[in-house]
Amino acid sequence: MPQQIASLADILYPLTPEEFFRDYHGKKPVHIPGTADKLASVMDWPTLSGLLSQSGIWTGKSLQLVLDTKILEPAEYCRPAQDREGRDAMMADLDKVGTWLRRGASLVCNDIDSLTPGLKAAANALEQGLGGKAQANLYCSWRAHQAFGSHFDTHDVYALHVTGEKTWRLYQRHFEDPIAHPFFKSLGQEFHDKHKGPVTMEVTLKPGDVLYLPRGWYHDALASAETSIHIAFGLTSVIGLDLISMLFERAVHDPLFRRTVPSPGSEAVGGDVGPMADHLAALGARIADYVREPAILRQFAAHMRAFHYDRGTLNLPGDALAKRWRRRSASLKVTRGQNGWQLGDDRRAVPIPPGVEGPVSWVVGRESFSESEFAEAHPSLNEKARRQLLTDLGNMKVVEIA
Repeated sequence: MPQQIASLADILYPLTPEEFFRDYHGKKPVHIPGTADKLASVMDWPTLSGLLSQSGIWTGKSLQLVLDTKILEPAEYCRPAQDREGRDAMMADLDKVGTWLRRGASLVCNDIDSLTPGLKAAANALEQGLGGKAQANLYCSWRAHQAFGSHFDTHDVYALHVTGEKTWRLYQRHFEDPIAHPFFKSLGQEFHDKHKGPVTMEVTLKPGDVLYLPRGWYHDALASAETSIHIAFGLTSVIGLDLISMLFERAVHDPLFRRTVPSPGSEAVGGDVGPMADHLAALGARIADYVREPAILRQFAAHMRAFHYDRGTLNLPGDALAKRWRRRSASLKVTRGQNGWQLGDDRRAVPIPPGVEGPVSWVVGRESFSESEFAEAHPSLNEKARRQLLTDLGNMKVVEIA
């Protein structure tokens, strides 16, 4: 059985996380060649076939078909039915899906990061190593049929290639750090083709390869073998606009922000904007005061620590009998210090023995977990090592029995 992804280092290997953050993260793309077995636990043909056979989970939104850059309408491959919760929906008709695939349509399976242990492990590793929310889509393509035209994404992309070959063409970065806002999402193909610029890199991904694309980087791809499967993990991080949203709630309780703004008068008669400008300056100064408030700093830090998806697991009968642990403090985090990895908060930190920084980071990143979940996430640790680590963390008051 292929070994599951346990950390960001597993995904980036042979590139180290330190090299990645120093040279590439948020700066420029990087193609990371890998061995064929590196990503074998993430997806393969039997796993994909098994997922598709669960026909009750696929709708015209979660399963899409794209033929030569045209996204097919759900009515072309779905049928009206009721979903598992009894709601009217367009459910995928697998016979029709198969017909379109034989015509060369590419298959897109959306939001699959929690559907298998291998996908969950990879998504969790990205979230723990990068900070943020990881969402995964699967792209299955056939030779000589391009699914999408040149475009950029509004999140960082980690393309994990698992089967076949696909050639990617990378262009330029027109927008710096675009976000999922109508301004960026509504741009048409004509705009993209005009602004993508010349090809700056062309790479062919093979099984085990990883391609990182910072958000905003133009690209397109075409299967160069008979078949091709890759999983695109989109990583969304906390940004400055999240702070603006938080400060709005803070401002609601401040009379200064509830006060009527002085009128600028009529522009036609040379109205005096001075009082309005003074008021706006006062509002700006008050916002500057907000971001220095300890309560706001604690609230935003808590928001960042909680900014990930919860992908629980339940392994029976073990989990009905196994011991569960819970984290005692949400402020603990694993960081890289001058002398190696360390565990701590804003006040103090203690060194982490070499080789267990990944498991410790996994532990402090969860409110609670079972011993079987811990074992599944870190198969490289034997049972004795896992139990000893949990005992040590318990003695350090990091975790306690739930």
